[in-house]
Amino acid sequence: MYKCINNRISKEIINSIYKDGFLIAQYGIYLKRTKPYKVFKIPVDAGFSCPNKDGTLDREGCIFCPKMGRPIRSDKYCNSLYSLEYQIEKQIEHYKKKGIDKFNIYFYPGTNTHGKPEELKKLWDLALSYPDVIGLSIGTRPDSFNRDIFDILENYINKGYEIWIDLGIQSMNQKTLDFLNRKHTVSHTVNTIKECKKRGILVCGHVILGLPNETWEDMIKTAEVLSKLEIDALKIYPLVVIKNTKLEEIYWKGEYKTLDRKQYIKLVCDFLEHTSPYVLIQRLSKDKIPEDIKVSPEWKLSRLPILNEISKEFRRKKTFQGIYYI
Repeated sequence: MYKCINNRISKEIINSIYKDGFLIAQYGIYLKRTKPYKVFKIPVDAGFSCPNKDGTLDREGCIFCPKMGRPIRSDKYCNSLYSLEYQIEKQIEHYKKKGIDKFNIYFYPGTNTHGKPEELKKLWDLALSYPDVIGLSIGTRPDSFNRDIFDILENYINKGYEIWIDLGIQSMNQKTLDFLNRKHTVSHTVNTIKECKKRGILVCGHVILGLPNETWEDMIKTAEVLSKLEIDALKIYPLVVIKNTKLEEIYWKGEYKTLDRKQYIKLVCDFLEHTSPYVLIQRLSKDKIPEDIKVSPEWKLSRLPILNEISKEFRRKKTFQGIYYI
């Protein structure tokens, strides 16, 4: 079995990325420098609900989340209609043919710690039972944890697996969270990140830029606070208006306007300039939203072109990730 020597991010390797001329601590480059083989993250849908939609906290959900149906997916075999085994095995088979050697199983749609610890452990044990699976990534909310869940995840690390929490943060501004109807607090986020750090669990925070009523200062504060907490990685997205959401209603009333492409590029650069240089950046856009349900923005969200434009803007400004982080 693969053994994770140290479930921590290496500052030395990140420094080598900057030394080679990169202006952003790109996760993909970091991965190539820390793993002697090709790794792919396999998304699976284990059928989890969200406490903000199933009545545990609320039934309305976040204002940007579809009112009905499952979350958006584009991966052929990431579907709760299939068994977890089928989803994993078909994707391992598919990506093995493409030259991928090892896999991280990404429990993605829904809140994947929203369940009884013993039931969660059964799913995670199954995912880790495959010889070429080296770890887990678990998508969830900051308020959906307890001690038993943390204990289970820490035990996996002690066995040599790499464990990531993909944490839906969105913002570190409480007024914004309340407007979004997130039903969790900034304190939930702070406490969860601290507990994960204490136990050696890696955290990738999901942050949305261009949220309603947020100022430039609010967004920069999110970058600074998460950096101070020493979060391990970030996925950064523009806010997208999709059909059948509360946000769509607000949009058509003229009460919210999405960022245009130039605004988003500039804002991401500003955000990254105030982010610690040792926070890995896993993503800078969101390119898996079908055009037939996207209301706004009209520009293409594809990740690679956005990354290239951000890097170009950094070169123009002669700046880089973390230049203004103190």
